[in-house]
Amino acid sequence: MKDTHVQVTMLGGLYEKVPQPVSSVLVLQNWCVDQITGGWVSRIGFEKYDVNANDWDPFLTNVIDSMFYVQRHQGAQDSILFEQNGVLYQLNDFAGLLKKNELSTGRVVPLSSEVGTQYAQFGRYVIYVNGYNRPAKSHLWPCTEYTTNYLVELPLGFDALPPSPVVWGVETNISATTTNGNNTGIWFYKDNAAALLGDFKDKGLGIPTDTKQNKYRYKVSFVNTAGSESPLSSFSNTTEWTTGATTLRYALNVEIPIGNEDVVARRIYRTKNFSDDGGNDALTYYFVAEIANNRDDIFIDDVPDTALGSQAPLDTESIIMPAKKARYIGSYKDCLFLDGGRSDDLTLYFSNPARPDQFGALSFLTLGHRQGGGLTGLFSYFSHLLIFREHSIDIVQGNFPSFTSANLSQYIGTTATNTIVACPGLGVVFLSYDGVYGININLDYSDSPNVKNLTPDLRDLFRRVNIDALTKASAVYSKKRRELLFSFPVDGSAVNNMVLVYHTDKQAWSTRDFPMGQMIVNAGGDVLFGMNDDSLSSTNQHGIMVLSNRRCAGQGKRDDSIIDLAAPTSILRSAWLDMGDASLKKKIHGVYIYLATGGDQDIPLKFFMDYNYNNTHTSQALRQQPADISDQSVYDKVLLDSGAFWEEPLVTMLRYDIYTASCSYFQFMIETTADMHVLGFAIDFTAAGTRIIKGKKL
Repeated sequence: MKDTHVQVTMLGGLYEKVPQPVSSVLVLQNWCVDQITGGWVSRIGFEKYDVNANDWDPFLTNVIDSMFYVQRHQGAQDSILFEQNGVLYQLNDFAGLLKKNELSTGRVVPLSSEVGTQYAQFGRYVIYVNGYNRPAKSHLWPCTEYTTNYLVELPLGFDALPPSPVVWGVETNISATTTNGNNTGIWFYKDNAAALLGDFKDKGLGIPTDTKQNKYRYKVSFVNTAGSESPLSSFSNTTEWTTGATTLRYALNVEIPIGNEDVVARRIYRTKNFSDDGGNDALTYYFVAEIANNRDDIFIDDVPDTALGSQAPLDTESIIMPAKKARYIGSYKDCLFLDGGRSDDLTLYFSNPARPDQFGALSFLTLGHRQGGGLTGLFSYFSHLLIFREHSIDIVQGNFPSFTSANLSQYIGTTATNTIVACPGLGVVFLSYDGVYGININLDYSDSPNVKNLTPDLRDLFRRVNIDALTKASAVYSKKRRELLFSFPVDGSAVNNMVLVYHTDKQAWSTRDFPMGQMIVNAGGDVLFGMNDDSLSSTNQHGIMVLSNRRCAGQGKRDDSIIDLAAPTSILRSAWLDMGDASLKKKIHGVYIYLATGGDQDIPLKFFMDYNYNNTHTSQALRQQPADISDQSVYDKVLLDSGAFWEEPLVTMLRYDIYTASCSYFQFMIETTADMHVLGFAIDFTAAGTRIIKGKKL
């Protein structure tokens, strides 16, 4: 029978359904896509983020619980925040040397069932919450408000009302315009001596008529670095006096409180003279002045009632922080959104626009239906705010202060909060219980958002997911690598031990077995991640790693030297191939692997027949070099003494001779720690002329 040469097939990505397309693969582990050829390249690994650091602490011990990349000016200024064992660190690059700073200590270490600290950039701040510690914010690096170049932690929102101001009394037994030396009214003005008073003739409080009564009270508010105004204090003591025969008007001494380190100004509010109101405490307060510092503790008020400013904010316009146990954070239309915490997981609180610390008494949303589960994440995407819940997805609509929420999906949700990311071409993507989903949101609202499963062909893989530990999953998109990465636990693991990669150029999936915990991407597109296993102390394989093309599975320190750990194993297992007719028996003669030269190591080929993995067959190992020309100088084989350096890769073909009995299905596998660049394959076979006409009898 005449040999048949199957057409060269370019290799695609993972596909688990039966039957599989001929270009698909069943196992594709530890590969990346060459952006020129579209082929699969095994040159992938990870290494220490800072191999030159003299002090690897805190990178030596403890799992990294959370990570966040902070940037300004398109990455020209940046910091990395990471959390370990209850300490939140800031990591900055100073002249090529990484420096760390303890930003916050005594933080609660998240449980295995919790997602941990959530972060968001909002204006000049990075804001973070964890459901236990007080929500906090930090100025973005470099911090110009303080003398240090490090971030400084500040409270988010206002914990309490400002202390009430204290007003000094008035001394009325005086005869001239002068300074009073005791702790009563300091300044006073004659009402009718214009020549004496000069520019002060329109200053002062009180009615300058003999026997007239005068009463005043004050309130104060704090203004912080974000421009947020605190709730008003309780009212002060009442200062009152009766105008005497000298008919003087007064300037009052007001003791004003000092705020915390986030306060940059105080606003003073005062009543008008309420001597005729019968002592009613329900008085109206008006703006007097703003003290543009947090230092002066005495204010001299000489503003007459006729010169007071606008009415003071209502008590409902700014309240004490309503979400002190917030777990999730997002922004929409310049407002900061926070959940109410574990005990209030169907409530969303939102700040005033551009005022992340200022919350109104009525500034909250209540999510309707309980069947969608508790809130599990907030994600800002262009002009949208998505609300993720355990079993549903909502979206915030409207404008401040009349926000509303609408349902997007009644059946799809997630607990994998840290997997919610944006990816070009896919929209907002996230990991759910049974696959990766994408939300395609039309920015002009002309179409309803579409929630779609992006992994319907990977059902077997997602049956392995440990749903109970899905909160530890993480995801990032790297524009540099053109990869969307999901790291999550499978096969009962409590930590992430599976990495699923979507290659956007090839629109194909692969996997990696790297121990990637929480992940971030910097401005350059580098993928950084925290090691999720603190049991690797023998090699010091801990801390922050960076995904690279270095063929090593991390780095350790031995005798003060940096050592590369063993290269990861790359595995490519083809689909079950029936050569176009599953009922026809075939005899396989050869497998052609088309590749681009990039190494000179021997590459063996394994193969299987008819879904039988019990019998593994191994073909001869072949060198990745052209058969009819001289060997190239390739990766890791620079021959300095001969003047030979790396050469451009060549497309070549390796033929593996195969000797098999007749079979209906055939599969080959490449398993190697060497550099390899696979493009496609072809198969030589002979049709045996025998067809399967019956199945086996029971």
